[in-house]
Amino acid sequence: MRTCRISPRSLGTKILFLAGLAIWTIIGALLDVVERESVNYVDDPWYDWMDKKRYRPLPGRNVTYAKIQDDVDSPAWTPKRLVELLEESSSTCRKMTDLGGFYSCKDCQTCHVDGNKYICFDPDPHPGDCLIYSFGVGGEVSWDTAMVHLNCSVFAFDMTSKTWDNGMLIENLHFLALGLGPDNVDADIQMHNATHPNRRDEKKSFFRTLETVRDFLGHSERAIDVLKLDIEFAEWDFFESLFRSPRSRGFCRMSADCVHLDDLKHESAAKRVRGGQRVERILETLQSHGFHLVHTELNTAFQVFADVRGEVLPLFRESLYVRRP
Repeated sequence: MRTCRISPRSLGTKILFLAGLAIWTIIGALLDVVERESVNYVDDPWYDWMDKKRYRPLPGRNVTYAKIQDDVDSPAWTPKRLVELLEESSSTCRKMTDLGGFYSCKDCQTCHVDGNKYICFDPDPHPGDCLIYSFGVGGEVSWDTAMVHLNCSVFAFDMTSKTWDNGMLIENLHFLALGLGPDNVDADIQMHNATHPNRRDEKKSFFRTLETVRDFLGHSERAIDVLKLDIEFAEWDFFESLFRSPRSRGFCRMSADCVHLDDLKHESAAKRVRGGQRVERILETLQSHGFHLVHTELNTAFQVFADVRGEVLPLFRESLYVRRP
């Protein structure tokens, strides 16, 4: 009987062959993963979730609940329509641009952007022939500066500024130490002390109506192309007073708003409901005046959620309304 022996050289060759085949298989699998994870930005659309540094909310929401359960009025009302008005666009924009703002990162994966605003450019405003009113700028004018670079005339307002006086910050960017309000009043406001956070300083402040500001600046016969509002919940008083004015129609073409729903975090459940009903009425009136929501997004720099009749609503968002004929 003949027996076949495998020579050491033959065995070593087979082992090398199998090892090479295994390495080739592993490399092929890795290349396949890389190819599947890579994105061809020419052939495939870009989505926000592809941005590795885009802010992603942490799990678990900071939800406030009413401590006083006194909600007995208007039992049929629900926040459903309010949520629709806040979140669902009623018109579209083909040329929308995000301008201004800055990124702040907690780490390589947790970032947020603040101070930016979306603007619709179809068909207005036309660069070089646009008028911008920006209320509540604080000390951050990156968006306003971006509009200046489009050759717009920008008027920025804030009654809390301790840095700037009335005047021109840069060419075509004017600053006035005024606040926007439903009435023309002068008042002392309480402000945090810069060096002692527990102390408050009084500051003489001036609030003026939009009509008064337009008359003072000589713009009473000219529509405002973009009205930017970041006035910490006072936007609702402003809109209510505006709609009562006979000059309210046609006053501006676009409104970029920081929406604050502070009434919805009241300790009283009844006041939360009344606050929601009030905002709902104002948004309905805004739409009846021709202003349609074309874009909205939650404020990622700071966010609070509130429970209103079982519906959890985010309280802070950025919204863009465009007036359509």
